[in-house]
Amino acid sequence: MNQTLWTQFLDPLNFQSAWQKVAENQGCAGVDRETITSFASHCQRNLAQLRQNLAQGTYRPLPLLQFFIPKPDRSWRSLAVPTLRDRIVQQALLQVLYPQIEPHFEPCSFAYRPGRSHLQAVRQVAYWRDRDYDWVLDADIIQYFENVQHPRLLAEVAERLNLPWVLSLIDSWLNAGILTNAGLILPEKGLPQGATISPILANIYLDDFDEIISHSGLKLVRYADDFVVMARSQKQIIAAQQEISQILDGIGLQLHPQKTQITNFHHGFRFLGQAFAGDLIVPINPPVEPQVTPRPASNLRLVHAETLPQPTFTPLPLPRGEGQGSGVRFSGMNEALPMKQALLAALKAEKRPIPPPLFVVLGYAVREEKSIPITSDELIWKPDMSTLYLVEQGAVLTKEQSQFRVKPPQGQTVEIPIREVDRILIFGNIQISTAAIGVCLNSQIPLIFLSQLGQYKGHLWPAELCDIKALSAQFHWEEDAGFQMETARAIVQGKLRNSKNYLLKLNRKRSSPQVLEAITGITRDLIAIENTHLTLDELRGYEGVAATRYFQALGQLITNPGFTFTERNRRPPKDPVNSLLSFGYTLLFNNVLSLILAEGLNLYIGNLHRSEKKEPRLAFDLMEEFRSPIVDTLMIKLVNQKILRPTDFTWPNPEGGIYLTDSGRRVFLKHFEDRISLKISHPDIKDKVSYRRVIQLQVQRYKKALLQGIPYESFIRVD
Repeated sequence: MNQTLWTQFLDPLNFQSAWQKVAENQGCAGVDRETITSFASHCQRNLAQLRQNLAQGTYRPLPLLQFFIPKPDRSWRSLAVPTLRDRIVQQALLQVLYPQIEPHFEPCSFAYRPGRSHLQAVRQVAYWRDRDYDWVLDADIIQYFENVQHPRLLAEVAERLNLPWVLSLIDSWLNAGILTNAGLILPEKGLPQGATISPILANIYLDDFDEIISHSGLKLVRYADDFVVMARSQKQIIAAQQEISQILDGIGLQLHPQKTQITNFHHGFRFLGQAFAGDLIVPINPPVEPQVTPRPASNLRLVHAETLPQPTFTPLPLPRGEGQGSGVRFSGMNEALPMKQALLAALKAEKRPIPPPLFVVLGYAVREEKSIPITSDELIWKPDMSTLYLVEQGAVLTKEQSQFRVKPPQGQTVEIPIREVDRILIFGNIQISTAAIGVCLNSQIPLIFLSQLGQYKGHLWPAELCDIKALSAQFHWEEDAGFQMETARAIVQGKLRNSKNYLLKLNRKRSSPQVLEAITGITRDLIAIENTHLTLDELRGYEGVAATRYFQALGQLITNPGFTFTERNRRPPKDPVNSLLSFGYTLLFNNVLSLILAEGLNLYIGNLHRSEKKEPRLAFDLMEEFRSPIVDTLMIKLVNQKILRPTDFTWPNPEGGIYLTDSGRRVFLKHFEDRISLKISHPDIKDKVSYRRVIQLQVQRYKKALLQGIPYESFIRVD
């Protein structure tokens, strides 16, 4: 990678300049309906988010929105308009590409170039006329922009600037798709007329053509796809027409038979709104200088696609539908296929699921970036006990007297009494002062470190959390195969019973045959694992079979049409439901882990989960019985009640992973805290307590099994 160009591209000043140019153009909103006014209200935050997405490789463009504008001959010109954010990114790239590529263009090209105009092209024609280039091929290319071949275009860009990140951006824009009244079109060729990046790409595509003709002894003057070639004899110009036709055919283009002619200055011709006749040049209808995006000006009539006749091509049909909330709405669409089936058909060739942000074209609103408070009302577990989530990237945690202070990059500092914090979860790029770390160690507050996407990285906790007596018991029972097997059996029984109970609850009103079949299968698995002669590997086998049954049934119980779930996948999760499950399980794991630490146990000695790797296997064990009551239940609620939307997830990364966006993650964290703080019954105590307290009680049950030889009993949730 040319680091200098990459740095220039992501420079805040470059994006500020790009935003100003896009704003000055006053272009229309795209498929997400974001206007210049709404973007400007949080301009700096929005620009910073765009740059961050690009730097992290999570930026993906949305489809373009089709418009039509009238032409002088009463026909219509189609424009495909990117979203405002995509136009800003394109303009930012354009500003760093022009200095690199512009000097290599041929002098005969006049359109879409700084400091050049159609009048200069007209003067150049007159210049060659005055030097006895009297014979003219007045040419026009058939639907030039619609016929640009993507592979050749990318190869031409690579030849001039072989930077993978540039090619990746251009390729993503070329394949973003166009939303029309008849459906979503995913073009295999062509440049969208309306995209900021299209003009320079149009010139790159014909640059070799310019060079060949210019170096052949002929004189070329080209303005986009409209050009004239001049020669000093009729014989030369006749031969030139055949040669030019062959060159264009080789790059997927054709001369327009009705608009291409051989003539001379004596007979006259028209070019760029000027009539050439002998020595005279008479203005007729001079062309408007190229405009990147349509402007809602009083002298320009913009028409949405649904008001025009059906196009001559056959796009992929989408049904009539309305979006959620205050998002984009589309109507008047063909009802031939369900929305999801149509998009799946369109993306079938790529053999991947619908990228979640693409659901914006189905009417799903993009969540507004805003702060979502995450609170806990727990009072019974310990006085004022709570988890502090540090999520906002760039935030700083410090300590002032008896309080933690959280300073976000923007906004007000939040003060939290240290005595009310029991653990701290740190997501991604968060700074922690030495004083804050010191007070955590002194106050026995574990620090759990995760990636921004919630992947566990490590932890820091005080030595006093270790219980030597309990640790000795763990090492003792580690060598006892009977203890390991019975504890593992209890864990699997708890997991399967909670899974079965949740399916029964969800299926009471639906009575799905597939779900009933899964419940029956899990019942058989529960009976099978009671066999006292089972080996640990056989127990794990039954657990795996039951999990497959469970997840297949769970997918049948998702009622939100924006989400589908057929199987469990992870590392990376490849669809939104798996992304929610993975993130939720990570949060659950870290809650279990911190409570094991609080009881002074060794994380690495497990029973069901055993391996040669140094992994916190005990946390993996004790979280199993809570997967369904906490995480799976939360996922179904967030999806079926449409609290989360498909647009709350990222485009697939290079490995196919899909994750919650920043705003979506805040929503999930809030509801996760609500779920784990929910008060329920536990047989060991009289009053209802939170799920977090229940997890602690289960850790204490396991500790009693170690110290007193009492068989471990898993937690069974009964609704």
